[in-house]
Amino acid sequence: METFKKLSLSQFLGLLSILCFLLHTNSSFGQVVKASAKQLTQESTAILTGKCTKTESFWNEKRTQILTEVRIRVDEYVKGNLGAEAVITIPGGRVGNIIYEVSDMPVFVEGEEVLVFLWRHPSGKNLVTGALQGKISLVEDKGTGKKIVYAIPTEREQKTSLRKRRIEKTPATKRVFLEDFIKELKSYVKE
Repeated sequence: METFKKLSLSQFLGLLSILCFLLHTNSSFGQVVKASAKQLTQESTAILTGKCTKTESFWNEKRTQILTEVRIRVDEYVKGNLGAEAVITIPGGRVGNIIYEVSDMPVFVEGEEVLVFLWRHPSGKNLVTGALQGKISLVEDKGTGKKIVYAIPTEREQKTSLRKRRIEKTPATKRVFLEDFIKELKSYVKE
């Protein structure tokens, strides 16, 4: 008890602020809430398909964070319109020998075809809605030549799996033709 009596008020407040910071940090580790395609659609200001043409990482103005600017040549808009080329900002990236990783953030690869859910931040930057869930890679079905997505479950499928208490056994993604997935998303835009 005498140890605490020897602390000055400023030392005590300093320790208290460190303790508060540590408690806050431990309780606020981010977790991405699983969202349905409907939820992602409703929360997005733009949804598009296209090809990643360029990624470039850079320091923010205060040099406290690395960001990556992703450029997508747009093939189709499901919702909104950002022009022929969409510019997306992703937290994280690599500048020189310094890598700044942000968990649950998607990674874009030049030449990759994607479907992306976006929202406009008050700063004017376009960010990916739903973190990793908001970027879906497009692949070609070898049998049909059509593009497919490994789509997130619909809201109805999520509710069904919850009722059956088989969350662990329910696949996180399902294989769907891109044109069918786009029709589903467009139906949510109309609601």
